[in-house]
Amino acid sequence: MTSGDLTRFKTMNDQFSLVTDSLVKLHPPSEPLARVLARVIDTTARSGQVPGPELALEVATAVLYLEAAFDDLDPSDPQLTARTARLAERLDAAQAGGPSQPLEPWMEELYRRVSDKQTMASLVGELRVTLGGLEKSLDNFSRAPQDKTVLSAVPRELAQMRGVLSLLGLDQAALAVVHMRELVDHMLQADTDEQQLRAAGTFDCLGNNLGALSFLIDMLNYQPALAKKVFVYDAIKGELKADRDAEGGPA
Repeated sequence: MTSGDLTRFKTMNDQFSLVTDSLVKLHPPSEPLARVLARVIDTTARSGQVPGPELALEVATAVLYLEAAFDDLDPSDPQLTARTARLAERLDAAQAGGPSQPLEPWMEELYRRVSDKQTMASLVGELRVTLGGLEKSLDNFSRAPQDKTVLSAVPRELAQMRGVLSLLGLDQAALAVVHMRELVDHMLQADTDEQQLRAAGTFDCLGNNLGALSFLIDMLNYQPALAKKVFVYDAIKGELKADRDAEGGPA
């Protein structure tokens, strides 16, 4: 809304119309917020003027709250009605030219949650890219174990992955990555050969850990809290596994 691209106002108006219609259908008590949002967007589109920062901030806060609420919608939650009513009041005041109001505690928490979600998405993306590189390098090595140059980047990638996993509090997964690093260091030794590695189950262990890490990274996208509970490191086998007895774990 603050970009100054007035040609986008018509599209924005149509999009917000869908949002407000859905809001009323899913949670009728939020109709006051839907009505105020529709009026603010329509007035802005008709004026052709970029809205002031106070109004733009209130619209952004309302939209962020609706996104968060719809992610885990409970129509019976009394907070939903109270907060949408408060958002409507603030939008009304901002459109009327009132002074900027401080963010309320629950609004600050909302922005923090959004920031955390964006950070998680960024870290998950980094893990996915690193995992892809590891899979490619280790697959190439398993096909041609005599060429150890394909492993040159693997220790660094494993160290990077361990750091991100530790940052996310995924200590069990980090332990698995440490063991993978030990296996790779062993493979890089000049006196190791393919038969020794296969007899020791090195390739199988690395492959199983890569599969578990891929599963974990996927789970981080939609159930980050569960991902911390359900994956455990088996120190005897040197493998990361999903604990199916964990509360709420995958079947």
